Amino acid sequence: MPEPLYTDLNMRVVAHRGYASKYLENTITALDEAVKVGAEMVEFDVQLTKDGVPIMIHDDNFKRTTGLDLSVFELNKKDFHNHIALKSVSSVEEVMVWLKGNPRVKAFVEIKQESILFHGLEKCMKALKEACETALAQCVLISFNPYAVEEAIKTGFHQTGWVVISYDAAGEKIARNINPEYLFADSEILPKGTGKLWAGHWDWVIYEVVSKDVARKLHLQGVGIIETKEVEKMLS
Repeated sequence: MPEPLYTDLNMRVVAHRGYASKYLENTITALDEAVKVGAEMVEFDVQLTKDGVPIMIHDDNFKRTTGLDLSVFELNKKDFHNHIALKSVSSVEEVMVWLKGNPRVKAFVEIKQESILFHGLEKCMKALKEACETALAQCVLISFNPYAVEEAIKTGFHQTGWVVISYDAAGEKIARNINPEYLFADSEILPKGTGKLWAGHWDWVIYEVVSKDVARKLHLQGVGIIETKEVEKMLS
């Protein structure tokens, strides 16, 4: 199995939606295949169904990944068996069974804004915390929504991460107010050059990185973790 770190840079790799360049994103298969090639950190997305069950999917419609043109909020989880197209969509509880079987793996669990708007923040965080309970120590709740990160801390998640929306004074103020364990950011929003990113007790996680040259530049800026769908390439 490949080393989970770059031996020359000592950078860690998060499998973005699993090994999503090769397998269907946000599936247990994609997560499992990422681990098989050496990933020890994975990320997946969460929406809540009509009846409030957290499931692993990015969009609030099933069409892009399953072909079924149906809103996540139109369907109860118990009715999934009526749609063969949804056989690859797992509940978060099912993902936790997989995660607990991989005790060295850390999972970044991203709650999506569409579900927060549909169900409400407190309901989403309560349901997600309960779904993650069996492997909670391996989970890091992340979100673009800073209030969701704060609510996750109140709800009992051990670690959190905020996905930075804008790399500016306003964004830095939010980051310092929340003070999460991780800050995620799209490489496209970062300042040009090799200046160090905001310093704090957090670890930076930068996505979507598919080039080792880009990774090396980020390392100079103080980044220790990259997120990628090209898992094997970036671990080799």
